[in-house]
Amino acid sequence: MAESDTEGPDGTTATLVASGGGGSTPSVEPRLSHRGGSSPPSWATSATGATAYAADVPALAASSADSGDPLVGKRIDHFEIRGRLGEGGMGTVYLAHDVSLERPVALKVLRRELGGNQELVERLIMEARAQARLQHPNVVTIYYIGVYEGAPYFAMEYVRGRSLDEHLTEKGAIPWQEALDHVIQTARALAAAYRRGIIHRDIKPSNLILSPVESGGVHGGQVVVADFGLAAPIGGREGSFAGSPHYASPEQIGARALDHRTDIYALGVTFYELVTGARPFDAGTLAELFVQHETAARPAVPEDKAPGRVRRLIAEMMDADPARRPAAYEELLARLESARPKHAAAGGLIARGMALAVDLTVLAIFGQIIAGLSPLSQVVANQFGMVLFGLYCVIAHKRWKRTLGKQLLGLRLQGTHRSLTWGSLTARFLVEFWGPIVATLMINLQLGAATDLEAVKERLTGVLGVDEIPIVDDSLQALLKTVLVPNLMLAVPWLGGFLFALFDDKRQALHDRAARTRVVYRHADR
Repeated sequence: MAESDTEGPDGTTATLVASGGGGSTPSVEPRLSHRGGSSPPSWATSATGATAYAADVPALAASSADSGDPLVGKRIDHFEIRGRLGEGGMGTVYLAHDVSLERPVALKVLRRELGGNQELVERLIMEARAQARLQHPNVVTIYYIGVYEGAPYFAMEYVRGRSLDEHLTEKGAIPWQEALDHVIQTARALAAAYRRGIIHRDIKPSNLILSPVESGGVHGGQVVVADFGLAAPIGGREGSFAGSPHYASPEQIGARALDHRTDIYALGVTFYELVTGARPFDAGTLAELFVQHETAARPAVPEDKAPGRVRRLIAEMMDADPARRPAAYEELLARLESARPKHAAAGGLIARGMALAVDLTVLAIFGQIIAGLSPLSQVVANQFGMVLFGLYCVIAHKRWKRTLGKQLLGLRLQGTHRSLTWGSLTARFLVEFWGPIVATLMINLQLGAATDLEAVKERLTGVLGVDEIPIVDDSLQALLKTVLVPNLMLAVPWLGGFLFALFDDKRQALHDRAARTRVVYRHADR
């Protein structure tokens, strides 16, 4: 038999008693227990097991939930108990003051009935000593082990912060870049524990505390892994299930021998929840939930929540087969680090000009094919090509945020002040190519001397004092009319729009300014 704090499928906290072993699904008897008779403070609602933290609570402050607790106000050895942080199946966590070192600590006092289980007590003390030796910035530090009325207690680092579970409850999904950083810090802590021969067995958002950190006036967050109450030596087995059902690996559910890959599984489930705001598996009963972990297809992270490389890694971490998960923390951390967002810089004139040239080349070829296969005149074909080019730019930017040319050059259109809409993209195109659009309208009104090179040729021969300009002979007329002049019509106003950036405080081209967009370099997601 084993007993541990778990969260039931409905989100409540349950004390789970499970028995069974081998590969079969263990029998489970959930005993749902809402904490306390009165509503606990918000900072205590996620304090399960050995969670050693309190969120948004001034140090050493007691609460109304402490009334009736016999230990609040007492002194155990050199610790004065000031308030209660949380309660779980293994014991109660208190906020205490270390009078010898003058610092706040979290004190976990084991339940008295567990004190008689000498095997359990010895194992907990052994694991607490191993955790105390970790001395890792992302692990709650254990300061002291003592005994109170026959039951052991642990004095731990008091971490003032909020659990990721509370963040998910209050604000929903976390941007993948932030979630990635949280997972990297957690993986570093788990790797350090693994080097000490420890696996955590209970990684979940409620056991990951985001401690506020301020550096140079910039607020950040450091993840601290709490609750090593279910930690076990590598290769150990309980003969029964112990853990949190929503995050338990199939081998953990089956009470088989465990290694670090069971923590990688739970970390993958946690990663999924952080970026989506929902757990990958849920069911009406614990038995159904266990079956999902063991046999169900892994749900995919939506494309808009994370790039492909991150989605694939999460799926691999959650694989039901331990052999298909990342084999070592070194491999996992390398892949996590490589998934960090790459530096992006605003796309320059040369890169964007080359991208435009690629798009125009493709459209020119396509347009000539259409003109050759249709009875349209060259003038009408050019007008049709302009319309086609506009539709291509707007649709490509809306659907893929880049044209073919931008994709080849590693450029991507991004919204800065608002999301990309059909209206903003249409306005962007009209401002960017106003010159060709106006010229096309003029041609349509038969003011089309803009493409008639004969007048230009006569003027040049008069200025140069020659009878003929060989380079502008009749054999090149069609080429010049269909290639040189249309491209000049595109390039001149386009360059003019870019000159606007020289006077713009945000260094944006005129068309980017009008649509509130910008083009940036982007490392393609492989």
